[in-house]
Amino acid sequence: MKSVALAFLALCSLVLNTAQAEPSVTKTDLLIVGGTESGWAAAIQAARQGVKSVTLVLDGDWLGGQYTEQALACVDENKGPGKVGWGVDWHPMKRSFHRSGLFKELMDRIEAFNTEKYGSPMPGRPYHGPSTFRPAEAEAIFRELLQPYIDKGQVKLITRHYPVKADLEKSGARPRLTGLWFAPTGSEQPDLHIQARLTIDASDWGDVIQVSGADFEMGADPRSRYQEPSAPADLSDYPANEMNPITWAMIVEESDRDTPIPQPDHYDDRNFVRTSRLSLAEMKHLKWDRPVKLGSIPHWPDQGKASPRQLSIFTVRRIVDGETSKDQRTSILLNYMLGQDYPLERLPQHVATALEATEPGASEKNIVLMTRAQRQIIFDDAKRHSLSLLYHLQNFVHERAPDKTNSFRHFHLSNEFGTADHLPPKPYIRESLRLKAMYMMREQDGRNQDGPNKKFARERFSQVMYPDGLFAWQFHYDFHRTGRAYLKSEGNTGPWIDYEKPGRNTSLVSDRSLFPLRSLVPIEMDGLLGAQKNVGYSSIVSAAIRLHDQCVAVGQAAGATAAISLQHDIAPREIPYDREKLEQVRTALCGETDAGVALLIWPYRDLAPAHPAFIAVNRLAARGILPMDVRSVDFHPDDPASHEWCQQIQRLASQSVNAANLPFTFDEGMTRGEFCQQLWAGLKNLPLRPYTRLQPDDADADGIPDRDDPTLFTPGEPVQWKKITSVAAENHNGLVSLIKSPQERRINFAGKNVPPLSGFESDQGAVFNPQRGFGWQRDLSQNMRQRKQVHEVYLDTFVFTRDHDRWECAVPNGIWQVTVCVGDAGHDQIGQWVTVEGKQIIQDLSTVEGSFQKKQTRVKVRDGRLTVEIGKTRAGTNTCLNWLAFEPIPSAGASR
Repeated sequence: MKSVALAFLALCSLVLNTAQAEPSVTKTDLLIVGGTESGWAAAIQAARQGVKSVTLVLDGDWLGGQYTEQALACVDENKGPGKVGWGVDWHPMKRSFHRSGLFKELMDRIEAFNTEKYGSPMPGRPYHGPSTFRPAEAEAIFRELLQPYIDKGQVKLITRHYPVKADLEKSGARPRLTGLWFAPTGSEQPDLHIQARLTIDASDWGDVIQVSGADFEMGADPRSRYQEPSAPADLSDYPANEMNPITWAMIVEESDRDTPIPQPDHYDDRNFVRTSRLSLAEMKHLKWDRPVKLGSIPHWPDQGKASPRQLSIFTVRRIVDGETSKDQRTSILLNYMLGQDYPLERLPQHVATALEATEPGASEKNIVLMTRAQRQIIFDDAKRHSLSLLYHLQNFVHERAPDKTNSFRHFHLSNEFGTADHLPPKPYIRESLRLKAMYMMREQDGRNQDGPNKKFARERFSQVMYPDGLFAWQFHYDFHRTGRAYLKSEGNTGPWIDYEKPGRNTSLVSDRSLFPLRSLVPIEMDGLLGAQKNVGYSSIVSAAIRLHDQCVAVGQAAGATAAISLQHDIAPREIPYDREKLEQVRTALCGETDAGVALLIWPYRDLAPAHPAFIAVNRLAARGILPMDVRSVDFHPDDPASHEWCQQIQRLASQSVNAANLPFTFDEGMTRGEFCQQLWAGLKNLPLRPYTRLQPDDADADGIPDRDDPTLFTPGEPVQWKKITSVAAENHNGLVSLIKSPQERRINFAGKNVPPLSGFESDQGAVFNPQRGFGWQRDLSQNMRQRKQVHEVYLDTFVFTRDHDRWECAVPNGIWQVTVCVGDAGHDQIGQWVTVEGKQIIQDLSTVEGSFQKKQTRVKVRDGRLTVEIGKTRAGTNTCLNWLAFEPIPSAGASR
């Protein structure tokens, strides 16, 4: 009996101690999980919007995600026109954005630090020109930008914890996340319980989404899921664990002497076939069990003469160039060169065996679903693989380098991470789980329509411009090699090489696109928003939205959405249907505030945040108030604003607000940017006309459920850019007014078989004739075309040149107002040029099939002839001139 009593007392004591160990509840307004660049940005954005209590929990010690603890220390970004960097000089389309938002604030500080310490904002002078930084130094800047909000008590930072359990409230139409339980890293026992009004998942692997039970997807999407043209029709060769590979980056820095590392376990020189000891002929005779292509592999030569391409591993992602910086020591990021990537499918036997020992079938699980201990097995082998590459570089490639004093044998791993192995705390993570969101972004929404090869793609806005877009993005669908091939003779116990699977390549490009608010919001759970790479898009789209700047913007968008949701005590899912609330989110991201740099919402190429019209143009464009052409990716804010263009905008603006008269005046000589500033100042505080929601799950009642409808309030097929075939189309810039002044002359350019048009004189491409009074410098009668595609004949016809041609008309000297129209009813045209009296009014202009651009200017004629020049010498592209009009302007009203 005594032993039973003692056992009972011990049990009571255990229960009592367990109860006492139960963590106390901490309450917060906004809980953010993950110290990634997205989590960091969301915390700052929410604090700036006045959220009183923000709690940021991370599973390590470092803020900054891929910048810092993942060590991707050369910035992948889209820089402004004329700048060097990834996405500009590297790609034929030269896709580019000016830096904006928190990303610009961050990079300005990083580059200021670099300038002070190293003597240059880009001390690495890397081959492709991205900005560079030391990860530890960047982490200090992330912390510096967040610290004011910590000091104010708005933001609480908790490190080395991860979520293990969720609190769910199930009383409403859908479950609501109300809190999370956190365990210290290295343990599974929670010691922290946080209740929150709203939670953002900015973690590496969607930890909150998983523990909450919110729906998500992972791995490859079958084509049947989202009808994406590049998705595989079946997944037989795409196992559940196939996805964009991870890479364990390494930072190496120059040594005073040889500093070789020891040979790692399982080292096999044949893993690095791109620089193998084998001859090229021997490499091509290797029999792999998957279709590996070796034709483009830069083999290191036996003669000891390496090509610049092969030696570019020293320069492609160099962080600091010791020859030019104050530091005088070179440091280099090794991130993906020569087979460093680590595919996640078909794991090596020793890895698979270790995983199976933890759980049957673990080796075939997607890394997203693995436990932290199972992921660590993958991580350890990815580290070993990266170290094997460094060993290979230090030993084999060192022997072949022309200058052995400039080899990796004279480099050692940086100790800035404070880790025992001198490697970053985490791998570079390209793809996580994908939140099943209110809308899943699809490849066809934004993929360039000009062809499958990026070399022939041309700049344009995306096929769909989401009505709830919060920021601009653009990149190519960049999958690194996701497959793993083994030698047929040795299987998964031998060496392997990564290879590219069909549909998982980098030749497809996106257009200039938007990110919709709906892709942050779970389709079937409240109290939760996605961020970082845990958002609503397909696997293909995820490969294009993972850059440094994009992940910061995702975090900012999530933080702004959360703040407006908390301010009004509404679910984030209501905001896309509420025009006023949506505009409040946009105001937080791109509005007049001293808190930070405005974020680019609309993907214009030529607008920088410093331009006075930046906010006005972005906000008007996002509301659909500015006339658009799919190819007009530059806004030209400093060009003159035509009266007709301003009137057109005023009509569009009046349709969006509840106001009888807009506070608007048009001043002669006003620029386009100045007009937008004036209009926005009078428009921004007026009440908006609310959206009309016709059905609960199909807002525009077009038969396309909202979950599949990218444009919620646009009935019909989800395509925004339509070929214009009717004079009733208000945004058709090529249309002429039905009323013309008595002194105006209009010239239509058409072939001899086109009947004369009322109100137009006809030019059939003949050489200038004094009796007729107008004509060309040479005979262009063979360059006349009619497409029979649009109703308006003066748009359906045109004269074209692929070179440079001049048209003249005899007119009295004086000031003339001239209007020209270019475009092609049947084909896209790029690179069009028009000059009037030596004044360039159209330069490198592109028009999509069935759309037209009308430009107007005032010029002074001094020689009795009005001169219009089209095309550029040896341009290789067409300029298609549909019609022109001109009328004299009294000298008192003339302006240059």
